[in-house]
Amino acid sequence: MNEEKICYLILAYNDPKNLYRLVNRLNDRSDFYIHIDKKSDIKEFTALFDGYPNVTFIKDRVKVYWGGFSIVQAELNLIETALNRQIPYLRYVLLSGSDYPIKDTKEIYHFFEQNKDTEFIRGINLDRLENKELFGLHIDLWQKHDYPWINKANTKTFKIFRAVINRVLRKFSLPKSIRHHKFDLYHGSQWWALTDGCIRELVDTYRANERDYLNFKIGFASDEKFFHTLFFNSSYRNRNQVNGPDQPIAVKDRTETSRQTSLLANIHIIDQSMTKWFSDKDFDEIKASDKLFVRKVSTEKSEKLLDAIDQQILENEVNTNE
Repeated sequence: MNEEKICYLILAYNDPKNLYRLVNRLNDRSDFYIHIDKKSDIKEFTALFDGYPNVTFIKDRVKVYWGGFSIVQAELNLIETALNRQIPYLRYVLLSGSDYPIKDTKEIYHFFEQNKDTEFIRGINLDRLENKELFGLHIDLWQKHDYPWINKANTKTFKIFRAVINRVLRKFSLPKSIRHHKFDLYHGSQWWALTDGCIRELVDTYRANERDYLNFKIGFASDEKFFHTLFFNSSYRNRNQVNGPDQPIAVKDRTETSRQTSLLANIHIIDQSMTKWFSDKDFDEIKASDKLFVRKVSTEKSEKLLDAIDQQILENEVNTNE
């Protein structure tokens, strides 16, 4: 009897070398579905994966913009491509091209085998927060983050342009037809690991009630709210990971929203700033963690760290086999 595979859904836009390293480190009883930002040259990535029958670069690509629904759309496209294969995967794991495993593949596989009935997704209820002012900026006001006619989204000019547009749009509250309170909105870490039954229910719910989720196409950081809202309003809502700080922290200023998100991480080590790139200076912290992945790493900033992680994994494999 063939073992079920793990399905890795990967969002990437740069650093082909790290994506190649990530896939090779995880390439055991796994299939990979990869979305390359449509603003990027996909050939730089696909050229590295000749002879990888379990690696699929999805055709339905979108231009991805920070803070926009385009991130969720890319995730949905990944999920639907994987589901169309009709393969009963052990787990669907969402990663980025800036992630890296800190455990060996046997340990990762065993972890999901031992937790077959647990959904690794956490969230806080934004509609029941006592102090929701800063998160309210995310969900109650008009804003715009997707600009599909613009290819260079990391320029200072574009960021100033986007900030000015949103300063004006945020003067207007969303109408009740969009901010309708038919269900509570939830917030958490973008990166989750869900079972087949769960992910199918979430996608089916969205497709059957798409208009009810217009809020996410207009608000901010829907990638940290969309699947969480679907999940905590689903039949799977009581099967999520429960160990950890699931209660909201006191939000004192804008930086605290990032801290809250990092504390809701599921299977990743994520710095509280949400922007830090990990280096070899962080190896001891990573080595001591019970998480499965670290975020964020890159070929340029983290190569010594990744080499050290690989060496640690190799040593653990040798010790296990002795």
